[in-house]
Amino acid sequence: MRKVVLNKVAMNKFELLSRDDIAAVLRIEQAANNYPWTEAAFASSFADSYFSYKLLDNAGNILGFYIAQLILEQLELFNICVAPTEQGKGYGHALMQHFLHEGRTRGATEVFLEVRSSNLSAIVLYQRYGFTATGLRKGYYVSSAGKEDALLMCCIL
Repeated sequence: MRKVVLNKVAMNKFELLSRDDIAAVLRIEQAANNYPWTEAAFASSFADSYFSYKLLDNAGNILGFYIAQLILEQLELFNICVAPTEQGKGYGHALMQHFLHEGRTRGATEVFLEVRSSNLSAIVLYQRYGFTATGLRKGYYVSSAGKEDALLMCCIL
């Protein structure tokens, strides 16, 4: 079963995210997250230091995306998201692999991110790619309980 999933992922393609994609990625973000990014947050992610990609199926539909920024050799992952209907099919791994490869290609030597401390599936994904916890931001995220901590993670490329 795993082999079929990987082959299916391999048939998809990555393209740079554009401002024209904001409405589509906003819909994915809203469906996948209780506290999604806003349209303005997506719109602000097209400065020169940012690079962002979408993962497309064979019909050109967006399955997932990531938003990243590279400043000198430091790479930061701001958002990575897979459409809820497509989760569990290996697309999160495909996005992470692409993100890390693209970062290396652009000269990154270290990667940073923050993740909700309750988002165990994301934490496990990041750990599989060599990320380790480096700190905690108390009460960083809004949550149903009021506030939630952000776990800071880092990986050396």
